[in-house]
Amino acid sequence: MPEQYRKDRSIENPPLELSVKNLNGNKKKKFLRLQTSKPPKNSVKIKPTNISVHFTWALVLTITCFFVIGPCWALYKTREIRRLIARKEFEEASRLSTKISAILVISTIIGVFAWVSILFCSAGLLLTGVLLEKSWI
Repeated sequence: MPEQYRKDRSIENPPLELSVKNLNGNKKKKFLRLQTSKPPKNSVKIKPTNISVHFTWALVLTITCFFVIGPCWALYKTREIRRLIARKEFEEASRLSTKISAILVISTIIGVFAWVSILFCSAGLLLTGVLLEKSWI
């Protein structure tokens, strides 16, 4: 019975080392350096600046009915500007911001002209009605 439980000494001390470490012949693996490319000398690095979203301007123009198509488009595009800023696409966000500001300026000019013309026309019609009532015209 003791022979059955006897350990086999040949398994404990093998003639060759069976570890994975020494399979490469004890050569140390040289790691390659991480290569980074340098930007060209004439390139301009874009720094993140304050990119205006124009949300409040577009909202005020939409509420006051200043040529509604432009401000509604601008309200829609302000969400895209915020997404571009979150994705750190500052150049595209800056371009879109300048487009929105140009549309809002044009919309403001058209809206002010429309409100002033409506105001003067209505005032003129009221004055004409009053003058015709009193037979001064």
